[in-house]
Amino acid sequence: MVLLVRIVLALGLDDLVEWVLRGLVAFVVVAIVVALIVVQAVAMVLTGANANPPSGSGANAAREVTAPIAIPVPTAAAQGAGDLAKRVIGLAETWLGVPYVFGGCSRAGVDCSCLVQNVYAAVGIRIPRVAVDQFNATAPTSDPQPGDLVFFANTYQPGISHVGIYIGNGRQINAPTTGQVVSVAPVHTGYWGAHYAGARRVGG
Repeated sequence: MVLLVRIVLALGLDDLVEWVLRGLVAFVVVAIVVALIVVQAVAMVLTGANANPPSGSGANAAREVTAPIAIPVPTAAAQGAGDLAKRVIGLAETWLGVPYVFGGCSRAGVDCSCLVQNVYAAVGIRIPRVAVDQFNATAPTSDPQPGDLVFFANTYQPGISHVGIYIGNGRQINAPTTGQVVSVAPVHTGYWGAHYAGARRVGG
């Protein structure tokens, strides 16, 4: 090898040898790059074929059976009625124990229709102030649900004269009369049952 180097130097061929060596290095680099590209292309073809077997194959059939099924999320409209009823009843319960005051409309004292108006206002629904107007502004229902309004007639005056919030199981939250407080009372029995005028739905 040393002898070969001396001969090259003696003949003045060192520039030619350097050019040949550089050419060989460039060729090797290009060959390696081409080999890598070919290997990658082959790998993609192979993995692509395996990732998508024919639709009748067992592997694909198994994936179709075990793939998770998207369960539709209930929409706001589907959940709205139940959520509203819970909110209405929860708010009405916060008024329990507040004294009845005829014409009253605060925590210091409230009457039946202002109790209803305040509770619904707290959930963003505006209804009239007086019981008869609330009756006329709502829709009748023969199957009252929690959150509906229950109306009574001929109590302290002729016609619709009292209202409560239905909470289910034949009960209401209402502001009854002077000397009493906001409380839970039966709808269909006793004094209120004798004056029951029907149930109505807000926004129905």
